[in-house]
Amino acid sequence: MRIEGQRTDLLSRALDHVGRPTAAAGNQTAPTPALSVPSGDAVQLSGDAQLLQAAMKAADQAPAIRQDVVEKMRAALAAGTIGNDASQLADSMLDSWITK
Repeated sequence: MRIEGQRTDLLSRALDHVGRPTAAAGNQTAPTPALSVPSGDAVQLSGDAQLLQAAMKAADQAPAIRQDVVEKMRAALAAGTIGNDASQLADSMLDSWITK
């Protein structure tokens, strides 16, 4: 069997023939009835898309800045508890993000 090139036009050619009577179908005299098209467009989301939409909505509603955490870190910085060792601070930040 020999396959030459890509036949990307097969789908478009097949779609051109959908609904047309053919000799193979045995319907040469009667034209195909027009499909009824609803008056308005409608979109129905899949379950995954609905879940993603809900997650995006929840993320939009969450505050961009958690003021309570900012105040806690400012107090720790002012007290000298943090900020003395940049490497230790980076490790602590990474550890807290990984464990969540």
